[in-house]
Amino acid sequence: MGTTLSTYGLQADQYCLDNQLSSAYSAVASNVGIGITIERNEKTVFPVNGKPMNLKRGQKWCRNIKPEEQLIIHESRFFKKWSFRKAFPASLLKGIRVEFGKSGRISELYGINLVQDFDANDQFPQPNQWMTELYKNSDTPLNQICIPGTHDSGSYDITTFSEEDPYMWESLKKLFDYYAESYLFTPFKELVRWWAVTQGLNTYQQLSAGIRYLDIRPRKINGQLVTVHGLAGASIADIVIDIRRFLNENPREIIMFHIHQPFGMTQDDIDELFQVLFENFGSSIAPASILPSTSIQQFQNSGYQVIVVSTLHSPVFSGWSTTETLTSLWHNKNRPYPLLESIVSNLEHRNNNQLHITQMTMTESPSDLKQGAIPGQPSSLRAFARTLRYPSGFLRYAANAARTNSNRVNIVTVDFPEDDYIYSACMRENIMNISHQSF
Repeated sequence: MGTTLSTYGLQADQYCLDNQLSSAYSAVASNVGIGITIERNEKTVFPVNGKPMNLKRGQKWCRNIKPEEQLIIHESRFFKKWSFRKAFPASLLKGIRVEFGKSGRISELYGINLVQDFDANDQFPQPNQWMTELYKNSDTPLNQICIPGTHDSGSYDITTFSEEDPYMWESLKKLFDYYAESYLFTPFKELVRWWAVTQGLNTYQQLSAGIRYLDIRPRKINGQLVTVHGLAGASIADIVIDIRRFLNENPREIIMFHIHQPFGMTQDDIDELFQVLFENFGSSIAPASILPSTSIQQFQNSGYQVIVVSTLHSPVFSGWSTTETLTSLWHNKNRPYPLLESIVSNLEHRNNNQLHITQMTMTESPSDLKQGAIPGQPSSLRAFARTLRYPSGFLRYAANAARTNSNRVNIVTVDFPEDDYIYSACMRENIMNISHQSF
């Protein structure tokens, strides 16, 4: 693995700026300009005249990392004077290209996108066996590695004909009740489906693509254990079959099965769920006595392939307690940079003795659903997720912030991981931490 991000000439201890506004029609029509200043101790140190440097369309500009510096981005529109737009600590931009271009929403003239570039020279482990390849001779704790995960992992199987979740959020339930007797019910349900599906890959495909954390939200609907996200998704039985197939093919990989928000589950339902897991995985389920700080190699050598994490209790077996072993914050942010700021703040104070989930997902608002028919606005959850154009760039920024506090990113959950290089970004972090090199 080299130390040069060669696609844009980005060196190990640099960040680069890249003005691609010529590809954003609204920015060209409004004559949006980008200005750059560098501050140290709240004083402008670049340019020497104190005025913003105009980063012209098509221009790329790089600067070496100096930890005490801040990058200040300015904007001008319609030939007006520069106005302040965004500030970034330079140390958190290490290995990042700041791209000015398409925003993904008509409410913003341009986007400030943090990009982590990858090219053919990058050498990462095979996604189906990355734990096996990276950690066969390592004592790295499970809670100190970057683990790709999916959010609402079973939602890929939601269709227009899916049953409703009886414990869906109240605002959505009111809409279901309103349209229930209307000829618009089927179109409404189709709209809900577009905003409920968070994954385009089934469980086996997710695991084969490198995912090792599954966010499982169970219900008992019509006598069947299923997952939900507004509507019923994949059955627990199908998910278990996919996990078993994957682990049979890759016996030294470890999967986290997080039972999350099990609303309405009776004790009989819980016992049935745990019985299904026990019958399929038995002695390969990690016992509660094993800690999140246990090394991956110890899991592998002990034959533990599945970690069941939940707040539930069952006489069938004891999984890991969510409250004792895992921390996770729902950021509830509707725009990329408020989300990033919340992620960074949360990582700075993470408990290094537990598993830690970084939820790199934005929360859609009722207005997002209503505006879905307007050209230029997201018309589905997938389109909404893409307004954060490069999750892998956000991951690099968050990982840089964690390192400055002697922390590490751990589990990173995303929607539609196949739409970005989130696996590659996690593997870059893992290789860097193993080798103590910079990228």
